Amino acid sequence: MARVCPICGAKVLEERRGEYIFEWPEGSAAQQSGFADAVWEACDACGEEILSPELSDRIEAEQYRIQGLLSPAEVRAVRERTGLSQVEMARLLGVGDKSYARWEVGLSVQNKSMDNLIRLAAEHPGLFAELEAQREPDREEQVAAYIEHLPTLKAQDELAMAAHGELPSADAVRKIRRRLQALLREREESEDAGAA
Repeated sequence: MARVCPICGAKVLEERRGEYIFEWPEGSAAQQSGFADAVWEACDACGEEILSPELSDRIEAEQYRIQGLLSPAEVRAVRERTGLSQVEMARLLGVGDKSYARWEVGLSVQNKSMDNLIRLAAEHPGLFAELEAQREPDREEQVAAYIEHLPTLKAQDELAMAAHGELPSADAVRKIRRRLQALLREREESEDAGAA
């Protein structure tokens, strides 16, 4: 039974079954793709086609495959393996929080360069921390000063001793945890102030 087309208003919208041929936009890696056993509706009056959710999902999956990009589920899985929140992952990649969130739910598609960075984050998560450390303007002076004062620090500071091979006490572990939490809060506040 025909339904009313939401575009032209004609009562000629009918269900179709079979192979659906999808024409990719100009400049895509493929010109068209066929999807067997598909279901969609078509209007004979205006040519409008309304795809079923299942067919839309298949076309989206094919788009990622043709472009060689990680799917939204794969992007999310990489982030979850790294233990980062969406906001943390976005900052790691150097993109906006909302842009990254859209990639995970498939509302937009990451470009190839961002896809490469996500793949690198999956394979070498520590690499990004190293890159951030290299961006610190006085990093070399900080490292040199730390090394120069290391004998004094190790002898006087239980936290420094723990960082260089000795087992920390429960009190030292609590101090380390509090200090790391304070540093994280300071960083988040600084980034929030910079974004405002």
